[in-house]
Amino acid sequence: MCTFSSLASYPYLLLLGRCSSTTELRSIHAHMIVLGLVRYTYISSRILAICADGKGDINYARKLFDQIPTPTLFNWNIMIRCHSKSPYPEKGLLVYTHMRKQRIHAQTFHFGFHGDVFAVSALIKSYALCGEVQFSRRVFDDSVYMNVVCWTSLVTGYCNSGMLNEAREIFDEMPERNDSSWSAMITGYVQNDQYEDAIELFHSMMSVCPHSNPKPNASLLVSVLNACACLGASELGKWVHSHLLDSSRMEEYGPEIATSLMNFYAKIGHLETSKEVFDKMTRKDATAWSAMIMGLAINGNSNSAIDTFYRMLVSDVAPNSITFISVLTACSHGGLIDEGLNLFKDMIDIYGISPTVDHYGCMIDLLSRAGHIINAQKVIEIMPMKPDAAIWGALLNGCIMHGFKEVGKRVGKVLIELEPDQAGRYVGLANIYAATQRWEGVSKVRRLMKDQGVKLDPGWSSLELNDGCVHRFHVDDRNYQKTFEMYEMLKSLAPENLLFK
Repeated sequence: MCTFSSLASYPYLLLLGRCSSTTELRSIHAHMIVLGLVRYTYISSRILAICADGKGDINYARKLFDQIPTPTLFNWNIMIRCHSKSPYPEKGLLVYTHMRKQRIHAQTFHFGFHGDVFAVSALIKSYALCGEVQFSRRVFDDSVYMNVVCWTSLVTGYCNSGMLNEAREIFDEMPERNDSSWSAMITGYVQNDQYEDAIELFHSMMSVCPHSNPKPNASLLVSVLNACACLGASELGKWVHSHLLDSSRMEEYGPEIATSLMNFYAKIGHLETSKEVFDKMTRKDATAWSAMIMGLAINGNSNSAIDTFYRMLVSDVAPNSITFISVLTACSHGGLIDEGLNLFKDMIDIYGISPTVDHYGCMIDLLSRAGHIINAQKVIEIMPMKPDAAIWGALLNGCIMHGFKEVGKRVGKVLIELEPDQAGRYVGLANIYAATQRWEGVSKVRRLMKDQGVKLDPGWSSLELNDGCVHRFHVDDRNYQKTFEMYEMLKSLAPENLLFK
């Protein structure tokens, strides 16, 4: 009789642990079928687990799973996790549904899932990835044993659904946190444009255990750098850079961190430092080249951006979709119409990249900025997809810049239909009416804003103090804690020019 101990030492089982490709796995599996070993649950489960870990494709794993007469809870968990890591995580939910229909472990609470943290975390993640965060919460609430992965998966699910208050509530209740937990919450804030909250939470993380030398992961640092770039928090961003250099971890994190640093320095106007980071990269992928091109473009160095694009081609790095958005942006900002048109054509004909709405947006912006409003309209007409608000907005800006008032009126109305809650769209149309002295049109737009309950978002600026804290100031804001002291200082500096008394 073949026992567990004899199986564990069987040569083919040892080979399974060493296989490194789908071809090797299938060969070993074929020999096991011939020898009749796959009838043992332990053997079939091992093969399935190796499949799910990336040594075989998901379709092969599914065929193997379907041949198991009575799948164990371990087998079901493997298939759920396998699908949750795939491009189609919703199929993991189908596996779960099928498992429930089979009434696996029906005698236990929720089929035994209350005691299996791996299944719980996989289900929470699968539901969250499919946008069904309410089901993620149900699985979470019905589970007795949970590890940090379960808690973090739910935080991520809430953040991806824009439910930041719920995410923070779960985060604050976590009995323990690891770097992935902090990263999930901070990244969630950044993804939802809550940059101050992201930076504040990062400061909290670094101060929780100041003597334990915390080592934030790459995803977290990328999010922090993005928040710094959007807020202009230069000191914190520089601290992150210094931290990476001092700990000699730049190479460990790879090009993702270096690319984020480049983007950060470019957005705060420190272009030379951005170039230095780029030049020191030992491995430059398409993302890094694209970031450098975009950094040059947004800082007004359009010709340098295009030169960098051609340097990229000489370096045998193939441009991707993002690269062409970067270089077309450079053409738009520099008014390089012919260059932009040629690059757009090369993108399609030479590199086989189908233009997306973002690429068309760049072309509309290029033509509109240069005053070629009629040609821009023709491009919109032949686009294979429906133009979005960004494209109509680029056309409207061109109409305002170059006096195409009638076209601007039509475009302004389209924008209000597309984004009735965006105050800027009403302002754009009102500006067109004002330019033609159609004051009744201006009044009509203002009434429409009032009727729709649309309010102008106040302008703001931010200031970073030496302690790394970022302070945001809104227009006509009298609620800031040091407003009185600020105005007293202004009075002492230029009392004759002070409008507010």
